[in-house]
Amino acid sequence: MPTPVPISASRAAREKGIAVMLTAFMLIFTIPIVGLAIDAGLLYVVRAKLSSACDAAALATARNLNLGLTLAEQTSAATTRGTAFFGANFPTGFMGTYNTTPTITVTQASLNTLNVTTTASTTAPLYFMRYIGTSATLASSTGRASRRDVNLILVLDRSGSMSGQPCTDMISASKTFVNMFVNGRDKLGMVSFGASVYNAYPPTTDFKNASTPLTGAIDQITCNGWTNTSQAYSTAYQQLVAINQPLALNMIVFFTDGVPTAFTAGFPVKKLADQRRDYSGGPCGGVDTFCNVPKSTCTDDNGRASTNAAWGTFAPKTGVITGGNINSTGADTPGLVNPVATTFTGEPMIPSSQRSGCQMSIESKRARYDLAYVPWTDANGYSTTGYQSGLLTFAAGHAYAGFLRLDRPENIAMIGMNLADNAAAAARNNTALGVVTYTIGLGSNGGVDDTLLLRMANDLDSPIYDNTKVNGIYIYAPTSADLGNAFARIASEILRLAQ
Repeated sequence: MPTPVPISASRAAREKGIAVMLTAFMLIFTIPIVGLAIDAGLLYVVRAKLSSACDAAALATARNLNLGLTLAEQTSAATTRGTAFFGANFPTGFMGTYNTTPTITVTQASLNTLNVTTTASTTAPLYFMRYIGTSATLASSTGRASRRDVNLILVLDRSGSMSGQPCTDMISASKTFVNMFVNGRDKLGMVSFGASVYNAYPPTTDFKNASTPLTGAIDQITCNGWTNTSQAYSTAYQQLVAINQPLALNMIVFFTDGVPTAFTAGFPVKKLADQRRDYSGGPCGGVDTFCNVPKSTCTDDNGRASTNAAWGTFAPKTGVITGGNINSTGADTPGLVNPVATTFTGEPMIPSSQRSGCQMSIESKRARYDLAYVPWTDANGYSTTGYQSGLLTFAAGHAYAGFLRLDRPENIAMIGMNLADNAAAAARNNTALGVVTYTIGLGSNGGVDDTLLLRMANDLDSPIYDNTKVNGIYIYAPTSADLGNAFARIASEILRLAQ
């Protein structure tokens, strides 16, 4: 191996300070690079925080566009709330920033949608970059959110089982619910129902007007009567069809405390004597057994009486049949026939102008005498069959063999459930309108059918859930004291979808 050449003392002396000189020279470039990395990291944190604050402000503004009566008042109140959210997410002086200026604007993008834009900028201090004469830089960000208008029909059960505290709690909870929406833009209406169905508050964008507010109509509710679920839901759906705004959020919020016990249809007047159950004071001596019941003395809506021995074709009586109990086994609770109500409270009978000897206007049990059977469709064209199977029909040899019996209370309940289910399915199948149904079931009376309400809402837990259709939510309220939370949860869900 070659022998290393030793470094002379004079050479070593000459090279002794080179490392210090190189280090000093490299620091000219190293310090700005390291400083840039550190300042860039700090600036990234500032911008991320600013972006989060802008998003929060935009969402908060959109969510709170339900404050005030006019659009200008709503915008002012909502932007104030949005600014507060911005400040909570980006505090003054955050990481030494200053001159922070958030700006929130609300614009109408289309007939049914409002856009919220939050822009903000702040001056962020630099530390290491001051080495090259730069002490601060500007950071900016933008957040956006939108708010779709809502068309909503509130459907409230005012049946007799709701009387007392449940009725009071429902009124209170639904009024709070209504106040969560936006006067002047959202369109709200209300349908109430017992045996009769009342379009209590036609949908309007002026539902908070001091002279005729929706909350005032809710205060008028008196709870009594039966439960005409299908007609109530169908009435609400037809309101949305009439509004016809596919770009808006079209929704039905349906509340009930029990299973259907009534439905509306055109019932054929009984024109043949037949074998069916008697009623108290009837021709069989008031014994609740089958007997030979004569044809009805009722006239049709044109005043024509039944005179033919054979089955005729004249106009049926259009009304509401009630009295169903799906748990009924042997007891025979009779039906009651009413027209659709034109007044808010009470369950009016057949008007005097149509009575003409019609027994059903006098005694509830006589519906089985004056009406032949339950038709296959209701007044809205929905099928009386479907969800509930096992419907009872008149036996072979009976005058109306094969037709659905109206003299059995369990039939009335099952038919009412089928009609409600079919009405909700029809609304769900209208994909152009995209109606979303939310259902609330009150369980304090033990009569609510969870499965029916899950099906009506197309809830994720529904046994017939269809992921190709819009889905809603079913909420069970164990007691009437829980209704406030139930309505609030639905309002939160609707407002979330609106944004």
